[in-house]
Amino acid sequence: MGKSGKREGFLLGALMLSFSGLLVKISGLVFRVGVTGLVDQNDAAMSHFSAAYSVYTFLLSLATSGIPIAISAMVSKALALGKYKDVKQLIKYVTVIFVAFGAAVTALGMIFARPIAQFINNDDSYYCMLLIMPSVFFISVVSVYRGFFQGYNNMKPTSVSNFVDAMIKLVAGVGIAAYLQKNGYPAHIIVAGAIAGVSLGAFGSCLYMFLRYIFRNKDYRITVAQFMADEGTPPKTLMKEFMMIALPVALSSITVQLMGLIDTTVIINRLKTLMPEVEAQAAYGAYSTKATAIFNLPSFFIITIGVSLVPSISAAFAKKDSVLVKRTGNLALKYSSIIAFACALGLSAVSQPTIQLIFSGSTPLAGELLSILSLSLVAVGFTNVTTYMLQAIGKAYQTVVSTVVGVILKSILTFLLLEPLGIYGAPVATNIAYPVMFIINLVYIKKYLGFVPNFIDILLKPFFAGIACFGAAWGTLKLFDMWGISQKIALFPAIAAGAVVYIALLFILKLVTMNEIKQVVKKK
Repeated sequence: MGKSGKREGFLLGALMLSFSGLLVKISGLVFRVGVTGLVDQNDAAMSHFSAAYSVYTFLLSLATSGIPIAISAMVSKALALGKYKDVKQLIKYVTVIFVAFGAAVTALGMIFARPIAQFINNDDSYYCMLLIMPSVFFISVVSVYRGFFQGYNNMKPTSVSNFVDAMIKLVAGVGIAAYLQKNGYPAHIIVAGAIAGVSLGAFGSCLYMFLRYIFRNKDYRITVAQFMADEGTPPKTLMKEFMMIALPVALSSITVQLMGLIDTTVIINRLKTLMPEVEAQAAYGAYSTKATAIFNLPSFFIITIGVSLVPSISAAFAKKDSVLVKRTGNLALKYSSIIAFACALGLSAVSQPTIQLIFSGSTPLAGELLSILSLSLVAVGFTNVTTYMLQAIGKAYQTVVSTVVGVILKSILTFLLLEPLGIYGAPVATNIAYPVMFIINLVYIKKYLGFVPNFIDILLKPFFAGIACFGAAWGTLKLFDMWGISQKIALFPAIAAGAVVYIALLFILKLVTMNEIKQVVKKK
């Protein structure tokens, strides 16, 4: 393969996605902060934004979630076995099917935007629903091309497309919202204008990926000789295999997205029975728009490990290299754990000043909710990595079991805990549901891959380092508070203190070595 076609190790791919993801998440946070500021910190108005976004992500999962995973797994497998014809045929058929499917979901979403808004008891979210739906079609197209390049273990196109999407969303969304605010439009119209930027960003990402695929390097093109030398898998068999991976992946993703819909419907409706409507919407807005927005920033880094893991695991499994499968799986879990414990305990320690810095003027409620919610990052990380691991070896249906159990448990606990705990019941329910999902996945990992993770490396050592990180960050905040210095100012020294302690312990505990770091960034 040529230079651009070289395969990267999955951790290097994860690093690339994480770097671009950091920029994307920061821009997304700036986007939300900008829009929140334009509606004068109106949590009730932002609840319309969050409600539409929850429905959008659900429909997006319905239309696209299984595509990149299934394509990347099948492309990687085909390349490992020298079945080049399968690669070309797969992309051809999948493109036709999911362009049509994405268009159908978009059309239906726009037609039923008002009934959906009424169903979730948030009528003013209608305009947000209507304007965000076109992005489902564009992302459907993007997903096909992302899966193709990820199958070659090349995460660069995905990273760039994510960045293009985020930048257009930020500039266009905030620009439209600012224009509407300047001309005196009500808050629900302003947030709808902002959310139109999501669709424009998706269009930009789609255009980039389409051109990137059309003008891709020769390393990604199947030669006539390769095509003719391979008999290829019959189209029906090929698409059956694709659907056997894509459908359960989509179902699993949709089920996870139901957690978002649960937070949108159950929380709002339940809180309205416990407090005045305005207070209920404000509480939900603090949770969904502020606490969840910051929570999603570190969670993305963990997810990228799982995404990058799929082609490596799939190729090794296709070659029946069980040793490589186990080594790669353990390494993925270890690095997921390292990131997750730092983010979970570190963010919990500095949640309040983080909220105040980003969402100036917020009540303490959002920071308190973030402090609780951030603790679930460890289980979220483990659940995602083990889910992608099972999907990569063709055991996607097994992940549906864990997600269904998790959603049912989340639903029940959210409903039950909202009365005694108020809005705090929502993050507590999340903290209980995800560990259960991880345990179920772990049972399947043992059954199908025949190994149990090294719990000393993925739990005990990172937990010890995470507690020390929490103590250093929290202690720094308290020290600055004693000196009468604002927590906003103390935030960065606190983060630095926590990071230094955590990184030092990673090396002391031999969780990370310099040789390992060098190997991570090397290409295969």
